[in-house]
Amino acid sequence: MTALAQWPPRTRDTRAVVETYERVLGWPLIVDDTLVSATCASATLERNPDSMLSTTCSAFDAVTVSYSVGADLLVLLGRHNLEPVPALTDGHDRTVVLVAASTGAALASLTGVLVDSGPAGRLSRPPSPRWRWDTPPWNVRAQEPYPLLTAVEIEPSLSTAVRSFGCLSP
Repeated sequence: MTALAQWPPRTRDTRAVVETYERVLGWPLIVDDTLVSATCASATLERNPDSMLSTTCSAFDAVTVSYSVGADLLVLLGRHNLEPVPALTDGHDRTVVLVAASTGAALASLTGVLVDSGPAGRLSRPPSPRWRWDTPPWNVRAQEPYPLLTAVEIEPSLSTAVRSFGCLSP
């Protein structure tokens, strides 16, 4: 593998983070509903910072909860030594936790939990407006993706977080 533009990538460095999504994580890059290369994505996002960068949910399932539930979930997972768990937030409204592909359905019955998965599922990600990584999905030391937990592994902590905050919608 050739050297990346910058390691570790910083969310504000469009070229480095887009390159990491493509080369380290292997995620397809979609800018404003068009599948593009890392070079094209970087150029488009630098010209128009309001463009949305997304990917399909093929390599993972995206579990979306309210910001409060997500923050509590991440603390609980840390207490159970189930970290790092890749998670991103759009400010103070929603948290999205990434779990192993095709496992998220086990969480869909929980109140206030939305699950996106498969090629039809979409996940906006940094450097899109408002989105930032709470815990990035890449291992800084090994320059590789973190292994993803299954939905079953996070379900007890997620159930506790949902009960703590009641019926908050993502």
